[in-house]
Amino acid sequence: MALCVLLFLLSVPPFLLYSLGYRWSPLFHLYKTGALYISSPVTGSKIFVNNKEEKQTNIFQGSLFLQSLKPGKYSILIARDDYWPWQKNLTVKEQMVTEARAILIPKEPKGEVVFWGNYSPLEVSKYYEIMANLKALKKPTYSRLTVNQKEKLWWDPKDNKVWVEWFGDKESLPYFFCDDKSCSDKILIFNSRSPIRNIDFYPKRKDAVIIAVQNGIFALEIDGRGGRNIQPIYKGKEPIFTIYQNESSIYILEEDKLIEIKL
Repeated sequence: MALCVLLFLLSVPPFLLYSLGYRWSPLFHLYKTGALYISSPVTGSKIFVNNKEEKQTNIFQGSLFLQSLKPGKYSILIARDDYWPWQKNLTVKEQMVTEARAILIPKEPKGEVVFWGNYSPLEVSKYYEIMANLKALKKPTYSRLTVNQKEKLWWDPKDNKVWVEWFGDKESLPYFFCDDKSCSDKILIFNSRSPIRNIDFYPKRKDAVIIAVQNGIFALEIDGRGGRNIQPIYKGKEPIFTIYQNESSIYILEEDKLIEIKL
């Protein structure tokens, strides 16, 4: 009986340490673990961690959660056929969950030409308002706000720098306003040598933006940890775009052609 009690008492500390997230290294050093949470917006994408496939997403599970990880750098790659890959080097810290959300853009986005030329017959449709918004970009406003008015996106046309600001409580600052060392409520996310024609938040997201610059339109993530991913959406001459209400599409004007691309 005494032996059983002794064995029980000896097993309690390791069990408690394990339940609290402690692990032993091969050299018998005790360390505290962390976790990774990675989400993908596209079904059927593969999530790799340190070159090992950890998951293929489906309609029921679009994310990966790995716990009991040793603190340090982890290479993340999300890939799917016919999409641009998304990759980052993320730091896992003790007793913390490192979160990231990918942007995945098709290499050949499917666009639908809404019309060419004169759009006056569409005065009673939403496209009249869309075209009015696009025409207004000739005298653009240089800032955008999210629906909750906590995130602001703006750029200075003099130096073509794009900034994002947080207006909510500093205690609830989103992870994508942080790097490995600190967080800031105002960050520079893009510095262009060419004039920027338009910017806006990515449809239904607060952590990514869309930029019209040079000969294309691009998706850019705000999160700068481990590299800030930028992916092409459309290339032409000097296209401009707008977003209509709460739709998942963007509307692109190329010369006299209006194109809808669903993201």
